[in-house]
Amino acid sequence: MSQAQAKILQEKAEMFERRAESATDPISKQHYKEMAAHYRSLAVEHLEVHRDEPAH
Repeated sequence: MSQAQAKILQEKAEMFERRAESATDPISKQHYKEMAAHYRSLAVEHLEVHRDEPAH
């Protein structure tokens, strides 16, 4: 995965955050918050993994 892919994951997390904010029912709101958290953790994991790699 590249830096660009981590950025995409971050953007998906933000999109789900916005959906959570605009959701009217609590079930959808919770679902979107969980999706946002999932994408955010994937992005963070990715960045941590690649920080330790030597530059190519």
